Amino acid sequence: MGIGPDLKAELVKLVREQGFERRSEPFQLTSGGWSHDYVDGKYALSRGSALRRAAEGVCDAVGGGFTAVGGPTMGADALAHAVCLISGCSWFSVRKEAKGHGRRSWVEGARLDDSASVLMVEDVVSTGASLLRAADHVRDLGAMIVAATALVDRSPRVAETFREAGIRWEPLLTWKDLQIDPL
Repeated sequence: MGIGPDLKAELVKLVREQGFERRSEPFQLTSGGWSHDYVDGKYALSRGSALRRAAEGVCDAVGGGFTAVGGPTMGADALAHAVCLISGCSWFSVRKEAKGHGRRSWVEGARLDDSASVLMVEDVVSTGASLLRAADHVRDLGAMIVAATALVDRSPRVAETFREAGIRWEPLLTWKDLQIDPL
């Protein structure tokens, strides 16, 4: 599917101006890779108008067919909540570790089961590992994952990783769009 060229240009400008920093010294990413290019998706989407436009982009890129949206907590939370408001679906967050009391759940928010059709989201993806771990917890509940997306995909390997996992991958922007070095 994808997003239209005007929205794509708007999101590129937003990320480049609000969530991008080129550093002279390389730094290590959470994924373990090294880069000079820092992309802060949470900061880029910290204003309501920016978050709304990204959520509209998600809905355009993926189309319909999902009843819940979410992903790994922090990276997915704001975008999942915004997509929920625009699309009318439910939202959820996947914890970094199972809750230590109560329901001892990995997934908070919507109660997912085999009737749920899920869209997985994240702000910035370097390898896809954290989003795929979250997807595994969602699948463990019986939910069907219809697609996954991110504001920014930083690596050409991510699409292949999702293809191998059997999940349709529809990022809003890639390293090419931002004109940064891929990981």
